[in-house]
Amino acid sequence: MPSITASGQLLLPMKKNSGFTLIEIILYVGIIAIIFAAIVPFTLNIINTGSKSAVQQEVTDNARFVSEKIKYEIRRTSAITSVSANSIVLGATTIDLLNGKIRINTIPLNSDNTTVSDLTFTRDNSNISFTLTVAANGVRQEYQSNISLRSAATVRGIQ
Repeated sequence: MPSITASGQLLLPMKKNSGFTLIEIILYVGIIAIIFAAIVPFTLNIINTGSKSAVQQEVTDNARFVSEKIKYEIRRTSAITSVSANSIVLGATTIDLLNGKIRINTIPLNSDNTTVSDLTFTRDNSNISFTLTVAANGVRQEYQSNISLRSAATVRGIQ
């Protein structure tokens, strides 16, 4: 309640200061810094692990897709025209390796994010064996991945 002095001045009651002190602010900033120091590395680790996993998955998916597509083409052909180390001609279909891309009649099978570094065909009568190596095109070392597959297929149309 306000009061009046003998000289007639009005005295208002003093309000308590409701702000933060310097020590409180320093403590709050310190606590926040400790929390961020724990959360940021954990979050970066999760992001890096996800990126590495995505690269590995893409390489594996590309290798499996290319392998299955080659086996499909071998199984459905009626004639093996020629077999060389890096290419095979099955009737009108040509499967080869050019500049890191496996192609079927000039159509690339693997994605732009992967490179095929090795493709080898071998023939044993109507059986065709092949080996391929697929690697990631990543620029960072921790995002590198590669896989080698060996498979075989039998030409159904040739006895």
